[in-house]
Amino acid sequence: MVNKIIIESNNIAAQIKYLASLEGLSMSALKFAVNELFGKRDSVRNLYNKMKNNRLRVCELAEIAEILNYDIILRKKS
Repeated sequence: MVNKIIIESNNIAAQIKYLASLEGLSMSALKFAVNELFGKRDSVRNLYNKMKNNRLRVCELAEIAEILNYDIILRKKS
């Protein structure tokens, strides 16, 4: 099954939480996996704050996508 998700900046936290739940991961487990794979030490609270304040960097989104086995595709709007 191919999942196509369009991330909207106004509710990115809920969307990432939803995608994680589809993979059977809590946000804590997701952040733990990101920290392990990419050698980071951030907290889940830090991740939530970044998403809430629209301060999540593209590289952080890419790390989350890697854990969840998604690709990030940029496409020109039609």
